[in-house]
Amino acid sequence: MDIEIIFEPDLHPNEIAEIAVKPEKYGIRALWSSNYHQNWDAFISLVPAAQKTSKILLGPLAVSPFEMHPLKMANSILTLNELADGRAIIAVGGGGGTLGAMKYSCVKDSCPDYPI
Repeated sequence: MDIEIIFEPDLHPNEIAEIAVKPEKYGIRALWSSNYHQNWDAFISLVPAAQKTSKILLGPLAVSPFEMHPLKMANSILTLNELADGRAIIAVGGGGGTLGAMKYSCVKDSCPDYPI
């Protein structure tokens, strides 16, 4: 069974690095950094963890193409991948707070989980 851990975006990158060592020791597959507009950059926050680990996969979760141009996403994940020696992963998606952060709302019935 593959186990992955998602960090909240308010953790300092150095805290993520300190925490990341133990999951790697116990064979956890991946560590994800939540991507949220009010906190640390999800890509940059994983760099210290990349420097302290050697096997565990590292990546931002969920990076929205509405907030970040796909070319910039590619550049950021490739940079993290270089610093992590080929261990970078990415989850692309809208995320729960994307529309609200952009001051948009759903068209009626298109977002049943989010009230208009």
